[in-house]
Amino acid sequence: MKALAPALIALLLAGALGPALAQAPASADDHDSHHSAAAPPAPAPPAPAPQRAQSSASADQSELSEGEITRWDPRTLKVTLRHGEIKNLGMPPMTMVFRVNDASMLASFQPGDKVRFHVERQSGGYFITRMEAAR
Repeated sequence: MKALAPALIALLLAGALGPALAQAPASADDHDSHHSAAAPPAPAPPAPAPQRAQSSASADQSELSEGEITRWDPRTLKVTLRHGEIKNLGMPPMTMVFRVNDASMLASFQPGDKVRFHVERQSGGYFITRMEAAR
């Protein structure tokens, strides 16, 4: 039994110290040995798709919303429209006031006229950039 004691002690120590030794940090040499010397750089994330600039003159027919003029004040450059959904702004149907930069854009329209229009959010509010009579 005396010969068995040192072996038993060694087994007990190995069992107790084994997990601690397994978690010990490896030396720098050991760590670098399983990585290639020149790892390729991580790929860059894809660039966002370029936004298409669009002037008011080129506003696509599908971007025109439908509405009815309920009030037009050329003095303040404001027009009130009862409108359907404005898809390019994610706006539901409602009645609201819009601005125009040029009174001549609405010179031929009166309250009660059905129109198709394009509106954009700019600093200072929502501006109509194009308007035509509804067909």
